[in-house]
Amino acid sequence: MSKSKKKSAEMFQVGGVFDGWVLEAKLGAGGNGDVWKAARPGQAPQAIKMLRSVAPETYERFKVETSTLEKLGHMPGIIPLLEKFVPDEKSKATPWFAMPIAVPFEQYIQGRDSFEIVEDFIALAMTIETLHKAGISHRDIKPANFLYYEGQLCLSDFGLVKYPGRAEITPPRRDIGAKFTMAPEMRRSANAANGQPADVYSFAKSLWIALTGQELGFDGQYNPLSTLALSHHLGNTYTTTLDRLLEECTDTEPDRRPAMPAVIARLREWLAICKNFHTRNLTEWTELTRKLFPLGVPARTTWEGVDVICLVLAEIAKVPSLNHMFYPTGGGNTITAVSTAAEEGMIALHIGEKMVEILKPAKLTFESFGNDTSWSYFRLEAAPVAPTGVKNAINSGRTYEALTEISPGHYAPYSCWDQNEYNGESLPESARPAGRYLTGAFVFFSTRSAYNANPGTYDARHNKISEEEFRAYIAHHAKRDG
Repeated sequence: MSKSKKKSAEMFQVGGVFDGWVLEAKLGAGGNGDVWKAARPGQAPQAIKMLRSVAPETYERFKVETSTLEKLGHMPGIIPLLEKFVPDEKSKATPWFAMPIAVPFEQYIQGRDSFEIVEDFIALAMTIETLHKAGISHRDIKPANFLYYEGQLCLSDFGLVKYPGRAEITPPRRDIGAKFTMAPEMRRSANAANGQPADVYSFAKSLWIALTGQELGFDGQYNPLSTLALSHHLGNTYTTTLDRLLEECTDTEPDRRPAMPAVIARLREWLAICKNFHTRNLTEWTELTRKLFPLGVPARTTWEGVDVICLVLAEIAKVPSLNHMFYPTGGGNTITAVSTAAEEGMIALHIGEKMVEILKPAKLTFESFGNDTSWSYFRLEAAPVAPTGVKNAINSGRTYEALTEISPGHYAPYSCWDQNEYNGESLPESARPAGRYLTGAFVFFSTRSAYNANPGTYDARHNKISEEEFRAYIAHHAKRDG
């Protein structure tokens, strides 16, 4: 090894001295340069980015980066340039610039929930919006270029930045940007592409990576109906608003992507929905109706047949805490699932983990009253069925039987459930408490509906009047509120 190479190798290692800086730890490395934690004697450490390869294109990007950071100054959301050394291209000295020490993204993300992440990404989006207003596009947005500094996520690495009047460095047909967050137009013709919608695309993919923890991202456009869905990663968190935003932001056509101000507004909207159960519940109820009626919500529609009724009720039960069911006997509950029952033509409405309400559905009707979906509801009519014959099971109104279902279709008195005993033995695992309805009507409203907010509605008034009378009753209140 020559003396110059040996000296260089010794200089670029922990404890080595580079241009008066003592190197303390390597913070990162790229194809053309390295970032070190370093300090001058008696001074606080800083992050030093030094250029290893001084090829013409690489060095031009380095000069663009340092000049851009100088112009931006101490703009919030940008890791500032503190000092620099940019020698003449013919110089053999290594170019460098210094930045504050910041927390890398992979360390920042640890332990943060989805709401905290989106809050911080909104601040990051506001930084990008400010750049876009100035005609600046970053063009290399990815988690590796996010640093947490002074209480917020910040952008770093402006080597691919583009702004008005800047000479194009990228040769034609050369792609630029991060592999897993790069917009498709940046792969095809980066030098001619508009960097601002490309930033939106990369921002959206970076947000998905942050929320899911999947470092490699995904290819193409986001699809909420695929394995990419945020719902697979965020549990019971409401995701629909985010799903639509990510889908639009990763559209292959740049002109169809929302601009950054709209992205910020919709991220705020998602947070507001998630943090307010009332807003979230009514939003999800509206989305349920749109899912059932994608071409337009009718004033009324009716389903008949066990299979289709189960499918519709399953959609009502699918979203946690979305629905509230009012019994024909008074009171209410939330159904969590729907299934066919053992008795032919009958279904089971699941309440929590074990309890079920069993009935023979005659029809399920949806009723709506214009654009205000908070008053829309479903009415389930139970066809008359004969009692099981279990002793003392029928209530005084002869509407339902209180039972223990020992095994599918095999009933015993409800007292068996309370006593955990049947024929002298403990109940089998298959046993569950069951209400078996002989007749009557159920109605389903959203949990945060005005109807459910009134305790007086638990008197089963919907079952004391006809279907048409109840619709007229709700229509009157919907019109008054409107």
